[in-house]
Amino acid sequence: MILTHNYWCFKKAIPSETCKKILKAGRKKIIKEALTFEGLQKTKRDCKIAWINDKWIYDIINPFIHTANQRARWNFQWDWNEDSQFTIYEKGQYYGWHVDQRPEAFKNKSKNIDGKTRKLSLTLQLTDKSTYTGGDFQLMWILGDKKDLLNIITVNDAKDIGTIIIFPSFIHHQVLPITKGKRESLVNWSIGKRFN
Repeated sequence: MILTHNYWCFKKAIPSETCKKILKAGRKKIIKEALTFEGLQKTKRDCKIAWINDKWIYDIINPFIHTANQRARWNFQWDWNEDSQFTIYEKGQYYGWHVDQRPEAFKNKSKNIDGKTRKLSLTLQLTDKSTYTGGDFQLMWILGDKKDLLNIITVNDAKDIGTIIIFPSFIHHQVLPITKGKRESLVNWSIGKRFN
């Protein structure tokens, strides 16, 4: 699939006070080591997470998801959000190249999730960029029909507190290692019927 836009950015879209409220909500949850689809793989991912499903957070992020889906001309069908992931990266922690979409549809889940797939991924920066170094957010995709040419970009705006990045869940992305301090973010996936 060739896309007109591989991601959409809303720079400093969420006020700092709201980001602090989300941080507070995330820090209250049970925080544990993050897994990949394959389980614990420190060679691929090293960070801590907690799960949040507070309605007020969806009320904040869903209008941005709808807007990005329309403005980027993806126009993906989606009708539900998974629980949001509060993610903490400390010194030396990272998440290597990966995609958020699994090859198969979800099974044995609630009626809102069963048989569906991830369509759109969202990351919301919750930490002020002056408090950490490293932790750059990068995206990677094939350039048009040139299967041997990859485009890798660092989304510099992704470090600004309150910035939202939205992209199709099949796009490769990563978070580079933190070299100092701590980066906290909120991640969410919009799901819908499988692509045909």
